[in-house]
Amino acid sequence: MGCCCKKKNEIYISNKVPLKSEEEQKITQKDFEKVKIIGKGSFGNVYLVRHIKKDKFYAMKVLSKSLIKQREEEYHTISERILMAKINFPLIVKLHYCFQDKKNLFFIMDLIQGGDLLYHLRRYHNFDDEKTRFYISEIILILEFLHSNNIMYRDIKPENILIDKTGHIKLVDFGLSKIFEKNKKMYTMCGTVYYMAPELIKKEGYNCDADWWSLGCLMYELLSGNPPFQMDKKNDVNSLHFDLPVKMDNCFSEEAKDLINKLLVIDPDKRLGSGKDGIQKLKQHPYFKNINWNDLRELKVEPPFIPDINDDTDLKYIEDNISENKNDNINEKDSDFDNYVNFSYYEDSHIECSESQN
Repeated sequence: MGCCCKKKNEIYISNKVPLKSEEEQKITQKDFEKVKIIGKGSFGNVYLVRHIKKDKFYAMKVLSKSLIKQREEEYHTISERILMAKINFPLIVKLHYCFQDKKNLFFIMDLIQGGDLLYHLRRYHNFDDEKTRFYISEIILILEFLHSNNIMYRDIKPENILIDKTGHIKLVDFGLSKIFEKNKKMYTMCGTVYYMAPELIKKEGYNCDADWWSLGCLMYELLSGNPPFQMDKKNDVNSLHFDLPVKMDNCFSEEAKDLINKLLVIDPDKRLGSGKDGIQKLKQHPYFKNINWNDLRELKVEPPFIPDINDDTDLKYIEDNISENKNDNINEKDSDFDNYVNFSYYEDSHIECSESQN
């Protein structure tokens, strides 16, 4: 991955993706009409917007430069921009444009209207095997694609998995993802605590096999309604106890229990999914015996749930009454507003990651 270099209030993206023309380089916030806020995060808000000229709707993520700088998150922000510009996979949200003004960074992405898995879990408490199997299978295809391109996701959780209007999932939020070197471990502790692998929390060094642990945690939560592990003390990651094997009641089939137990293995080398042929062994698990992986990859398998979407402004599956993050309490100064050189991006300059890449 291109590094993030800084000099005199500039952050430089070294592997620039060139734009098509001078006209397209001038795309700004004025080219979009804000319709409604549809989400918010640590660094800003997400809006439903309409591209005025194209009369097409998108999701626009707005990140505060000052918050990014104050929390020293420049690297993760640039990593997300670089990765999303490179990735092209049907089950991953697509980046269409990036631009900036003095105070903010803007990501224009696919509008996904079917809600995230957390929203649906709250509605139904838990999923049956049919739904769980479908969503977990599609996530396996995503992780297979990412890992084959030396990308570790590092933040598998229900909030980051959206359902599009056809019923298929879209993975979002690559702020914690990282391109890794084979046979070289990572040590940064990041992610969401309830889904973080033991080797990551203990700072013992980890690789992409930590994603398979997170998948096991997610599968457990989809079937039961709760994550498999809890913290004794709020916000104290060291109080998270990995009591294995996890307790599973009658809502878990025997095949589901076996799969979860093989994903939630403390030793990453023995975890299902790890190693040279790990993903193939995972796909061959009896829980997936009726899955045609080729059809699934080509989106030919009918999803178990298809959202009832009326039009491009139908947001019934997205939480209402979201208040904007105004950053009113931030003491901003001119030195907080770095210029991100080469940040701009236009969708037709997209670089596709082929699955055969090493």
